[in-house]
Order: sequence, then structure tokens, then C-alpha cells
Amino acid sequence: MFANLPKFNDRNYIHFVTAKTFENHSYFEEDKCCSILLDELDFYRKRLGFKVLGYVVMPEHLHCLIFWDVDEYPKLTISKIMMGIKGYSAKLIIEHLGKQGQLPLPTREGENKLHRRQWKHQIWQAGFYDFNIYTEKKFHEKLNYIHNNPVTAGLCEAPEDYQWSSCREIIGIDENPVFKIDFL
Repeated sequence: MFANLPKFNDRNYIHFVTAKTFENHSYFEEDKCCSILLDELDFYRKRLGFKVLGYVVMPEHLHCLIFWDVDEYPKLTISKIMMGIKGYSAKLIIEHLGKQGQLPLPTREGENKLHRRQWKHQIWQAGFYDFNIYTEKKFHEKLNYIHNNPVTAGLCEAPEDYQWSSCREIIGIDENPVFKIDFL
């Protein structure tokens, strides 16, 4: 679905990004899978130099607001960012679910480590949705949408009740969040 949409690489904007799981599978109902995803988001943020201004991990998708300085990182693209996050988080989630007996992993005799080309499982849907945010009003609209997504989905009563979102940190009630966002 998202694979055929254009990828906007104008790095002067904040990117509102949505990545969905393959066949809308609810991998992120499990806390460990959420932790893996946020760890990879943090790893690539540090490695590539972008900022995460807000996020929510829903059972079957991720929304995040991403920004970087075009002068400091002129070759960075949203496609490169998402390829890193989705690629390695998928590998780790497959390994985790395989160890839990929730996902049968293919094996080869005599090999302890699987190469990704041998995997028969897919965590993420191909591609992603990217929307460029170019006004403060649109930024707040998308951030509110992200934080209210769990309420709309019936996962909690109020945005600040949901553990896998940046809401609690932004409103100042969580000093030790699962994932620390960046502020502009």
C-alpha cells in the first residue's frame, strides 16, 4: 500500500512517518517487541543524526515525527532512516519471537546464526507513508493525532496512560521515559 507513494526527501521539513506491520499483524502488543523497535529508533537516531519529536507504537504500526539539519546531514533521506529502523528491528523481533516459540524460524544444520536471506517471516509491510510538515499548526495537529491514536483505538482512556508514546514525556509527567524524544 505505502510502497508506491513518493518519498519526500526535502530535509527542511519535519516528516510525519507511518510504518505498518505485514498484514496488520499485532506484533507490538508485546512489550518486548515495542522495546526492540524503540531501541532501534534510538540507535539510528544517534547513528544518523536525526531528531525524533514525537512517536507512538501501536499494536500494528508506528507513527513518528522526524527532523534533521540539512546542512549537517545533506545526504540523509527519510528512506535511509526508515530502511535502517525497519530492517534491523525486524531481524531482532523475528529472533525474539522465534526464541519464545511464537514464530517458527528456519534453521540449517550446523549453523547457529541465521542470515536474513534465509528468513521466511516478514514483520513490516513494504514501504512507509511520509507526510512533510511545514507549519507549526500542522506539527501540533500531527503530534496530537499521534498521542490520541491509542485513545481512538480503545487502548487507554487518556493519551498519558499509554506507555509506548512520547505523550508522558512531552507533558512532563515521565522523567524516565522508555524512549527520550528530542526537543527543537
